[in-house]
Amino acid sequence: MAERYRTPPCAARSFAATVLSRAVRRAQPARAFSLVEGLMASVVLSFSVIAISAALTLGQQHALEAANMRYADDLAESLMEEVLCLPYDDPNGPTLPGPESGELNRGQFDNLDDFHGWLERAGTLTDATRTALPAEYQKFERSVTVAAGQVRPTGFPAAVPGQTVTVTVNLSGRAMVELTRFVAQPPS
Repeated sequence: MAERYRTPPCAARSFAATVLSRAVRRAQPARAFSLVEGLMASVVLSFSVIAISAALTLGQQHALEAANMRYADDLAESLMEEVLCLPYDDPNGPTLPGPESGELNRGQFDNLDDFHGWLERAGTLTDATRTALPAEYQKFERSVTVAAGQVRPTGFPAAVPGQTVTVTVNLSGRAMVELTRFVAQPPS
């Protein structure tokens, strides 16, 4: 007769002891976070939120500054184009820089040096057709100076007489954009 395989008694006890040991370990309550660990997690989370908030705020400030630079550049370019579209010489003969008597607004200016000393305050900005500009442009101020002078270009034998036109756009007293163009005096 064949003998059946039997588990030795010491192995059976060993297996039973292992199962019982696991059951006892599972019956113990799970370890919870301590108060100190919870506070540390809160501190780490707080610093993370502060860092992310600071980065977002800085990003918004840079975006606003870029938008303001773009608006200021648009304002300076459009005014410079308006000034440069006027003739160099005054049709009424030579005059001092600045508007002549009877030229009360820029729609009456008849040559480019009439813009000398011109200032357009914040809240009153208009385009060349005297139409008010959109609200986002109204926080800026722009001014023009025109100065007679000479420039000696590289390779030219003599200085070229003309006028230097400078358009400045300010925001809250701070110069945002300054464009300068030299306009040569036309030959006589």
